[in-house]
Amino acid sequence: MSQSNPKDTIRQQLRRQRNALSSQQVQQHSHRIVTTLRDSQLWQQARHVGLYLPINNEVDLTDLLNDDKCCYLPSVQDTMMQFHRHRNEMILNTTAYGLSQPAFVANHKRPQLDVCFLPLVGFDARGHRLGMGGGFYDRYFKDNQDTILVGVAHALQQCESLPIDPWDVKLHSILTEQNWIKT
Repeated sequence: MSQSNPKDTIRQQLRRQRNALSSQQVQQHSHRIVTTLRDSQLWQQARHVGLYLPINNEVDLTDLLNDDKCCYLPSVQDTMMQFHRHRNEMILNTTAYGLSQPAFVANHKRPQLDVCFLPLVGFDARGHRLGMGGGFYDRYFKDNQDTILVGVAHALQQCESLPIDPWDVKLHSILTEQNWIKT
């Protein structure tokens, strides 16, 4: 990882801060965020929802998989990402990065998501998202017109501003345990 890339430097700092959270703090933040989401009009009106399975102290939204929604989980392979409908009997594989995901399927039909909740490493109040650096969500939502993109994070992951690249996909809002920032 090159230290000359400002995104990498910010990413390392924010990951250290997030990893310093206790499991109790992560659980409390996640509970507050899930409660806020369930009370929101966005959640109540959405039918097809993209979620993620957390790693490395990311906000845990897995309680939402039990709600009366069609939930979808991402799967990555090489540079591609796809979303698969979650089912209780779904078999999850663990990647080299420690991610749990459904099996990647060639020629998988892309679901029409009403909203997608994205994990992130950092964000700013203008809707810029700093991810893990693989660009999977940026490529997947490159030409997005229909899906509402909501970043989910701990408040300590907020930056005053982030360096952005032309391919970075902007979020519609960011939800933390402290507030819901509309961009």
